[in-house]
Amino acid sequence: MEVLKKIAEELLGNEYQYKIYSNGITLAAKDNSKAFCFGLISKSDYFRVRENIYAIKRFEEVESILQPLLKEYKISQGDFELGVYGVDFNGTIKRGMPMKDIAGVDTSFIEDMTHIDSGNDAQIRQVLTEFKKAIVYLEEEFINRFKTLQQVYKAQEQMTPDERGEFFMNPGPIRFLAIEILLNPSGDLDSKFEETINDYQDAEKELPKMFKNHDKVTMELLRYFKSRKA
Repeated sequence: MEVLKKIAEELLGNEYQYKIYSNGITLAAKDNSKAFCFGLISKSDYFRVRENIYAIKRFEEVESILQPLLKEYKISQGDFELGVYGVDFNGTIKRGMPMKDIAGVDTSFIEDMTHIDSGNDAQIRQVLTEFKKAIVYLEEEFINRFKTLQQVYKAQEQMTPDERGEFFMNPGPIRFLAIEILLNPSGDLDSKFEETINDYQDAEKELPKMFKNHDKVTMELLRYFKSRKA
């Protein structure tokens, strides 16, 4: 994948750290504020490209609080599809969409399941040129649309529970609580956290591996915000 990395740096610049794996590429901004991710199906000498692109936005005021807790309790921050796509970035909100839905992007190499020769400059350049168009689109339509936590909070108010699940990185309810309290620090913290803690405890009984320790992280987050009010 050395040719892929070389051309990516040439076309997309040195703003990103390029994390290239057999199942995907993550372009993580060097300031850690955002990432763009593509999925691959790799063989020994060629790869095919999966249909979606992901944009992930990170708010450091949220993640500086959550990341130590999530890592301490070994809480997964991805989901099945992000795992399939080899996403390597912990952010706050995300958007995934098919490349074919972005105007002006030629996705024939995806639709035809073209075998991209891992050493073919011309083929790789064609693929990454289309990726660049998709990145420009999502930069404007997603990354720049959510510049503040207030914008995130207002947007999620209009969403269904399923849409919120797609919008927030896992674990979504914990991230939402952190944002809500950062924006509205007054009020009864216990009542704001109680429902989420109870929901996670019930979920862990049904799916212990998937939801193990989610209630504990939520309780730790509650203690953190209480300590800030003290």
